[in-house]
Amino acid sequence: MRNIIITGGELFNKGAQAMVFVAVDELKKRFPDHEIYVLSEMDRRRPKEELEQYAFRFTGWYPIKFAKAQSDPLLKLACKLKGGAAFRTCEELYRNCDLMVNVSGYGLGSNFGPNQLRTYVEHLEFAKAFHIPVYLMPQSFGPFDFSGEKKAAAEKLPELLASVKLICAREQEGLDALRETYGLKNVCLLPDLVLNNRGIELKNVFRGTKALSVPDIPDNCAGLVPNQRIVEAIGMEEALRLYTAAIGAVLRQGHRVCILSHASVDIPLCKKLKASFKSDDRVILLEQDFNCLEFNELVKRFPFLIASRFHALVHAYKNAVPCIAIGWAVKYQNLLKTFEQERFAFDVGKELHEEELDSAIARLSVTWREKAERIRQHLQAIQENNVFDVLELDKEK
Repeated sequence: MRNIIITGGELFNKGAQAMVFVAVDELKKRFPDHEIYVLSEMDRRRPKEELEQYAFRFTGWYPIKFAKAQSDPLLKLACKLKGGAAFRTCEELYRNCDLMVNVSGYGLGSNFGPNQLRTYVEHLEFAKAFHIPVYLMPQSFGPFDFSGEKKAAAEKLPELLASVKLICAREQEGLDALRETYGLKNVCLLPDLVLNNRGIELKNVFRGTKALSVPDIPDNCAGLVPNQRIVEAIGMEEALRLYTAAIGAVLRQGHRVCILSHASVDIPLCKKLKASFKSDDRVILLEQDFNCLEFNELVKRFPFLIASRFHALVHAYKNAVPCIAIGWAVKYQNLLKTFEQERFAFDVGKELHEEELDSAIARLSVTWREKAERIRQHLQAIQENNVFDVLELDKEK
């Protein structure tokens, strides 16, 4: 059987999980005779019974030397002797691969550390060594101000990006940066693949019947989704002050607040926020580890959402739920601008006044129905065409 490999995704972060599930579903609909693999070393280590629930497979990351070995007979022999069955499995998987689809939400830019950059580059090198066509699905790109270790890691980017079949930028800034920095012609502008998606057929993702577990939410309860990246950007003390101020503003408008995580790394932060309102039963902590499909159902039950996770905002807008975004990158502003909601976008990288956040929450708490209708109108245009229609298999491979 021929293979298709998804890179840049995993299942621990609900945004990344949603992108994987959407990609698996769309690929199975288009290429039903192919085996779908998700390249995620972390997920590959999950218990066997957990892995068996999925209708796709996981594969681990193999060192780039295995790819380079394809053009070096002596190195190839050394890899075979040292790697044994693992190398043979790796080689067979990639030799029979017709397509590599990258679903990173945001992974290629100088904002990230050298290790993340190297991994992104090595995936492209690997694909090129095995002559696998690559599509970089809608994601954020740039800036490309590389220096030090990052500059060395990015040295091959011009050549590798030019060899990609199609690079799909999610924002105009990313598209412009790719063209201006690398002179690329193989780029286009497309919406986020989760936002663009109308729905997932569960049978394409899960082997058996999958029941979604979604708790009841009290009436008049707004959702709050924090992000550990905000802590990294402004420090724990300031992040807690910001989020508790937002919770307080919601409570003053007569709403309850439901705190929930969109990534496993955010759970401790969620617990800290609840501890700040320990004796206030109007502030609820949902400790359940929801999958992205359950989160998508849950978000429908909120009149509005305050969120710092990009795909938490995406799931909200998919269901015409208005949002306050407390973000750290331009992608947040661009997403809200798409729905004419930019007045509700706040950037922790700039001076953020508590009274402005309070005012925005007060305004949204009484206009959320009107905002929901406007979001619904924009969503129709975003979902008119399917972003996965750009994919093509190389018939001669």
